This record gives sequence, structure tokens and C-alpha cells, in this order.
Amino acid sequence: MITSWRIKNFKAWKDTGSIKLAPLTVFFGENSAGKSSLGQLLLALKQSAGSSAAQPSLNFGDGQSLIDLGSFAQNLHGGQLTEPLQFELRWRLSETLVLPDVATPHSLSIDELCLSVSVIADQAQQPQLQSICYKGFQDGIEQFSVIYCSDSKAQLQVSIKQPHALEYSLALAAAARPEHFYCLPATQGQAAAFLTTLAAQTERILADFQALAALRAGPQRRYAWRGETPASVGRAGEAAITAVLAANAQQRKLQFAVDQPELDFQQGIAYWLQQMGVATDFSIRPLAETVNDYQVQLKSHADAAEVNLADLGFGVSQLLPVIVQAFYAPPHATVWLEQPEIHLHSQVQAGLADMLIAAVQAKEGGQARNQQIIVESHSEHFLNRLQRRIAEGVISHQDVALYFCSRDGTQAQIESLAIDTYGEIANWPENLFGDEMTDIAARAMAAVQRKRQQNN
Repeated sequence: MITSWRIKNFKAWKDTGSIKLAPLTVFFGENSAGKSSLGQLLLALKQSAGSSAAQPSLNFGDGQSLIDLGSFAQNLHGGQLTEPLQFELRWRLSETLVLPDVATPHSLSIDELCLSVSVIADQAQQPQLQSICYKGFQDGIEQFSVIYCSDSKAQLQVSIKQPHALEYSLALAAAARPEHFYCLPATQGQAAAFLTTLAAQTERILADFQALAALRAGPQRRYAWRGETPASVGRAGEAAITAVLAANAQQRKLQFAVDQPELDFQQGIAYWLQQMGVATDFSIRPLAETVNDYQVQLKSHADAAEVNLADLGFGVSQLLPVIVQAFYAPPHATVWLEQPEIHLHSQVQAGLADMLIAAVQAKEGGQARNQQIIVESHSEHFLNRLQRRIAEGVISHQDVALYFCSRDGTQAQIESLAIDTYGEIANWPENLFGDEMTDIAARAMAAVQRKRQQNN
């Protein structure tokens, strides 16, 4: 699970400061206030980690990529080519890691890692790595750090903090350079095994980062499935039905709500469609005339006839990938949802909060999934339900992080919303959801004036 995220000199962000992330984190705020770019850079890191060594250290993509952010120079805050793009990613490991081949008689065990990277534009305006720094922690206490700097005279600096302080350097192999933004270069002689272990942990957390865009694929009358198992529902949710079929084929069973037994995957999706008042029945059936084609059938209420997903209304097709992604992602994954409430009625928007709470609390095979969900939202109904569930003790306020993003000229700003155990927000931002009281007062005044004019 990602525990904190910081960005400097990226798009609207001069410096986000350290953003603490919880199992359920929600970003509210104005349009064009930088909410989406917080997740966009993580997606760029994910596709960079999957790129070949011939690619630049940061791969911002193209029209065929997971995400297309344009050129590196276009993404620098205010076009400041002389300032580096910097980021710091800190995450909790799924299990304690014992690091091998470290110059100390004591083994080093860590349960959390932090990666800090600085990248600057070269003369061709391409990303060039300036520095990579890893830090390892156990129970919140720093155990070690290892630093690469492009001007560090061909060596890595290693600093052991616990149990006894020790500092030493590792000489780099001839002409060694980092292949990726997270890969420390090879050292001379016998390579330090812990360096590749750190890179593998970064690849793992990024592989388990999944994001669903705000604009999701429209409903189809039929869906093709040939037995594949998608990694996610896809950036636009285009593989949502494929994911349900794959999960069913694997006989995955999840606890879709705390008070419910574990259910087959399709049954769990049907459960939440019913709980949110969207559909009373949900099924995926093969078409008789073809081998690999399926249709999605739903009932809008108990007495209604079954209809194809394509005939039920656009909102259901937009909600379905959100529910599927929330439970389909693997244990310990981080799921970023962009405006999951789009095209949904206010009652369903409130129900989203219940569904996402259940997703972060879900179990699979009797084991906690420890999944993290991060949401970008404009929904007051979503927030109201979330506050209510905190007050009711359904979810702890410590497992929720809320932020409000705004703009001050060209610069984005972010404010942490302090929510207590009763669901109350102590520092409610001005105009979080618009100026409702001004609208109410103006409407009442206009009504009075029109009535006076009609009576004269």
C-alpha cells in the first residue's frame, strides 16, 4: 500500500508536499486543480517500469500507451526546464523483507520502502536522471539509505542506520548507468544483491497500481472472451466483463461485504448492483450461436423483464467497471478511480462510498486483501455517506484520508481535511461544493421580487 506521495515541478504542482495516503483516500476540489495529475504521474511511472532499456528514464507515452502525457518538457511546471521533476514514493511492503548482501554482520529487515528520484531535461529536452535514493524502514524507523547521483564519481553511497551506524561506498561498474528511474546501476565485482531486490519491489508496487479513467467505455450488446485473464478492467473499463468471466473461471470467492459470506465473483457484483438500487439481477450468458461471445442481462427491478446491458441506460455501464475494478484487483493493489460518480443518480453516488468501504475491508479466501483505493470526486453525496459511516464506526477515520485541491493562479494547492472519529471535518474549505447558501438566498430573494412585481 502506498503510504505517501510527493511531486515537485510537475504540471500544476510546484510542490505538493508529502501527501499521506490511507486505505481509502479521496481528493475533492475544483476543476483543473491538479487532482488528475497526481495519478497521471504514477501511471507514467508504471509504464516506464515496463519499458525497454532503450526508452528514456521516464516514458510519458504516446497514443498507444497506457497514458499519453506528451513530451517531458510539456509536463514541467511553468515550463521550467532548468528545474528538475522530483517525486517521492513511499509504500508498505506486503510482507517483511530481509535484505541480503549488505555490509553488516546483522541482517536488515524492512517493512516499508521510500524511493526519491530527480530528473532534469537535457539539452534535447529529454529526461535525464540526476539522482535515485532508496530508504528502508522497519516500524517507521529508518534502517538504511542508498544514493546514486549522476555526478558522484562513479559510486553509490550506502548508509546503515540500524542497529549500528555504518557508511560505505560501492564502486560502479565501468560506464554503468541506471537503465530505469528506479534501477540503481551495477557495481564492480560481485553485484550487491540488495540493489536488484529494491528494484524488484518498485516493479511490484507499480505493477499493482491500477487506474480507471473518468470516461469509461460505453455498453456493448455482446462481449468476446476467449479465456484470457486481464490484469485489470482496463484504463476505460473495456475489460470489465472479461474480468468477471475470468474471475468466475478461476472460481475466485470474495467477502464482498463485512456481514456477508464469501461469494462467487459474479454473485458479488450482482450483490452491489442490488445494494445500490441499480439492478436486482445481473448475469453474463454465452450466446447460443457463437462460441466466444457473451451478453450481459439485467433487471432494473424485481418485476421487470430482463434486458441487455446496452438497453438499460448509460449510467449502469459506467458504474459496472468501478465495482468490478474495486474487487478484481489483486491483494495489496492500489486502485485509482477518477470520478466514479459520473452519470450516476445522487442515491447511487452515496452507495459508492459503501461499496468502496467494503472493497478496502474485503477478504479473499479468509484473508484480508489489504487493498487501497484512491478516488477523485466532485460528489457531495459520496462525502456525506462516507462521513456517516465513519460516525457509525463502519470504517475508522484513521483509515480515511481526505484532501481538497484548488488553484492559486497557475499553481495548484492541496489541503488535508481533518476528519475526526465522528465524521466531522474541522477545516471545511470555502466553496468545497460551491456556494450553496448564496444560491438559496438569491433564489429566495428573486422569488420575493417576482411576487411583488406580479402583485403590482
